[in-house]
Amino acid sequence: MRLLILGASGRTGKYVLNESLNRGYEVNFLVRNRKAIDISNDRLNLIEGNPSDIKDLNKALKDCHLIINVSTESDFPWSKLRSPSTFLSDVMGNIIERLNQRSIQRIIVCTAWAV
Repeated sequence: MRLLILGASGRTGKYVLNESLNRGYEVNFLVRNRKAIDISNDRLNLIEGNPSDIKDLNKALKDCHLIINVSTESDFPWSKLRSPSTFLSDVMGNIIERLNQRSIQRIIVCTAWAV
């Protein structure tokens, strides 16, 4: 099974990425900065881009059956946003629009936003 992990370069995302690879999954991950990930694995397919960009998201969704989204808009709830305030909802909207076009069976979202 191939997973798409969004937010794989963040603190939670790195844990999810490592755990997915340790369990034998093939992983696509979309990262805004290629240098943010220092993992090399033959089951890992890095796509540099932005999940709010439909072209980038389409590339990242190729052959995926499951999406794990651990994206955030900022590192800490009290810090300045690094992305537009609608980033998370825009990304989810783009994902949902593509579900019927693909064989994606499940979306898992992990967030602490507004907690």
